[in-house]
Amino acid sequence: ARCVHGPVDTSPHPRSMSARVSICLNDGPRQGQPQALLVVQQQMLCDALLQTAASKLRLKAKDIKTARLFVWGTGVELPRGGELTDLLHNNDLVAVSLGEPYAGPSRKAAKAASEIVAGPTFSEEIPPSVSGFDDRGREIASLAELWALQAQHTAEYYAANDAWWEDDGYAGATDDEAMIGDTGSAEDVEHSQRLLDGVLSRFPGLRLGGIMDGGAGVGRVTKAVLMRKCVGTVTLVESCERWLKQARRYLGNKRSQRCVFVQCRLEEHTAAPGTYDLVWLQWCLQYLVDAHVVATLRNAAAALAQYGMIVVKENRPMAKGQEERFQVDTPGGPNGRHDITRPDEHHRWLFRCAGLEVEHWEHADETSAWVLRPASAPAPLRPEVQPGWNVLGPAPALAPAPLRPEAEAEVAAAIGASPAEPSSVEGDT
Repeated sequence: ARCVHGPVDTSPHPRSMSARVSICLNDGPRQGQPQALLVVQQQMLCDALLQTAASKLRLKAKDIKTARLFVWGTGVELPRGGELTDLLHNNDLVAVSLGEPYAGPSRKAAKAASEIVAGPTFSEEIPPSVSGFDDRGREIASLAELWALQAQHTAEYYAANDAWWEDDGYAGATDDEAMIGDTGSAEDVEHSQRLLDGVLSRFPGLRLGGIMDGGAGVGRVTKAVLMRKCVGTVTLVESCERWLKQARRYLGNKRSQRCVFVQCRLEEHTAAPGTYDLVWLQWCLQYLVDAHVVATLRNAAAALAQYGMIVVKENRPMAKGQEERFQVDTPGGPNGRHDITRPDEHHRWLFRCAGLEVEHWEHADETSAWVLRPASAPAPLRPEVQPGWNVLGPAPALAPAPLRPEAEAEVAAAIGASPAEPSSVEGDT
């Protein structure tokens, strides 16, 4: 929903042979709290890391004999006597146990999350230096710290959001207001219509035979934007049963006959390659932890037709002096739910992790919109690029630059939330 609280470096980076990791205790009052920062080499022996960690934590010699090392957030145990090759990422948190079993976040959840972002164990690029804060005034110094928080609280975040949407969402006098939190739906629709018209004008070979509306809610975007141009079927993907049922009434029988209704968490939805010519994701990624944003985008990209596109439209930070920082709402805060407003650099990092490049980017009031395509896809069929395509006038100072897909994130080891097996409920067609 719309309520809200420099160019990306594309220079080549050599593959790193080392990783920066933090050390913490596995159990006790300081459990999971970083105590020291170390730089380790891939070929370093686990015992050498243990000796260094023990010194930093001031462990006794007798404790070192029974000590064990775990990767916090995954529960993977580092083998005593073995090498660390391919076992650690930048910004991993290594927990030192005094012999007790792993006591951190769920091994199963983190293992599944570690599969979300596949790629080199040691990332070829350092994550951007993005910081933020939450609705309680807590400073979050880095993306690594954000990922650690998300790993600990994903289940809590999602449970609160499920209850919040089931209750009434943003409430209001109309279904549109319940979706976005104010009376500005008409203005948002006008921008989205012009944005989609711009996509079709720039890429005249794009035929919208199949469209996915991700986090569709009541079908507001489907009804007012997507069905204007769709010559086939719109698939509404929505996790809340209440709003998916209401979507049928909201759209009416005639429109509903051209739709497929899928009840499924967004990051769990998959479809066969070639299913969608366009995937529209608006005001929904803000409710997902970073790893699930990447999963959602990867699944969407995998389901695209040859020249398919993804449109992402999300809030941007608006607080004066805080425009480049993420802002987190927590279930314990005044809004009683979780969401995160991400700056452009944060979004672009997640796009890169998903193997997507930016074809177009623009601001619209309090939102940013990106038109994305898989970096591995063939060049889209289009005429000469028309200057001034931005639907609101001249392009912003930060122009969209092509982004390489090869850089991979270290979010995998930090985010402890796992999607279940996909499940879907198809509506009448």
